[in-house]
Amino acid sequence: MHLNIRKHHSLTTRYVIIVGLLLFAANIILGLVMLNQSTSMMKTMITKNMLDISNTAADLLDGDVMEALTEDDVGTPVFQAVSDTLFVFMNNADIEFIYAVKQVDEDTYVFTVDPDPVDPGEFGEEVLVTNALIQAAKGVATVDDAPAADRWGNFYSAYSPIFDSRGEVAGVVGLDFSAQWYEEQIRQHTLSITIISMVSVLVGAVVMILITSKVRRKFKELDNGLSGLAKNLDALAEEISSDPGYKQSVADVPSPVKDSEAVAGDEMEALGLKIRTMQHEMERYLDYVHAQAFSDPLTHVGNTNAYQEELRRLDEQIKNGNADFCAVVFDIDNLKTVNDRFGHSCGDRIIRGAGMAIAGVFGRDRTFRIGGDEFIAIPLGLTEAQANAKLFSVDLAVKSFNATPVHPDAALSLSAGIAACRKTDKCFRDVFIRADEAMYKTKGEHHRRMSEAGKK
Repeated sequence: MHLNIRKHHSLTTRYVIIVGLLLFAANIILGLVMLNQSTSMMKTMITKNMLDISNTAADLLDGDVMEALTEDDVGTPVFQAVSDTLFVFMNNADIEFIYAVKQVDEDTYVFTVDPDPVDPGEFGEEVLVTNALIQAAKGVATVDDAPAADRWGNFYSAYSPIFDSRGEVAGVVGLDFSAQWYEEQIRQHTLSITIISMVSVLVGAVVMILITSKVRRKFKELDNGLSGLAKNLDALAEEISSDPGYKQSVADVPSPVKDSEAVAGDEMEALGLKIRTMQHEMERYLDYVHAQAFSDPLTHVGNTNAYQEELRRLDEQIKNGNADFCAVVFDIDNLKTVNDRFGHSCGDRIIRGAGMAIAGVFGRDRTFRIGGDEFIAIPLGLTEAQANAKLFSVDLAVKSFNATPVHPDAALSLSAGIAACRKTDKCFRDVFIRADEAMYKTKGEHHRRMSEAGKK
């Protein structure tokens, strides 16, 4: 795994510029969104404040008294009491004017009480009609969307209905906010958000430059570290690849880097290529080591390490009460005799044939060689009867193997015993003991039949 990677730093620079521009655009968009939302929120807050004041003032006024007021009541204690109530709001709230009006016909509204000490609206003087005033006369407190001008100036106005004892609108309380003040609040708020957004963009740009510089240094350090790791992997590869079994296991596995010289656009692509190549090599080494650690080298089914791992998993399932498996124990008949008479090479072929027959039916990942002539299959989700039915397929596989015998006087023969996991089992060994006993019972029957055949 020797990579000669040519780097083009200009691509990294372009990436940094692109990312910086994207961040700049994102900050501008975020600032505009914040500006729009905060402006809308501020308008809502001012509007709510206007309505709160006008509603409170309307609630303090007696609708029956307001409905009965006439021009003759001007200056009377009753009139003065209403005026004093409204004047309290004018003095203590941040408003220009507050007043009471009533509707005299469909399109005409007139002042009834105006506490302004300088230039009050006279009783019966017409009031400028706006949509908010019309809605208030219908019983709905509302604020005008746009300012309106009259002889007192240019104002945003809020109107709240005054209800009499019958629940009918007896009049309307109106209050005015200076349009200039209102728009100045919005302008100052807009300016503040704009300044914050610009500062954010500048800070973001500075941070981006600092981070980019630091990241490039880290990339260089990482590249140097990966180069050292690659050398160590090369040394490991030389040792592992000297094993013929490893060469066989990776012969058909393609490498992600086909040429001895790879070209990368910049540091990031170079590092990515190195990491992918190293990852691929590590996966091949780990797969091979795992196979060596958990596979029987003769039959390629699970070995005792894999078997012990499976036992721990099954014991946990039995403990939790959700185990569902069978244990099928196999023993090769007369393997010692075959080894003694025909040699261990012949015996090894018999063992391989047994592993192929069992794994071909129950699966390589569910089959384990646990002794010289002993195998166990642990199928999941099968009843004892279903597992027993599969033994017929094992017998067929054994017959197929024996059709081309390894020696004229040597044949593969298997004894098997089955046991299913029960709710009363405390651990896997309980199941194994029953299966092993059943296997030895079968083995005894095999010996008996062979002895009877020999006597004949």
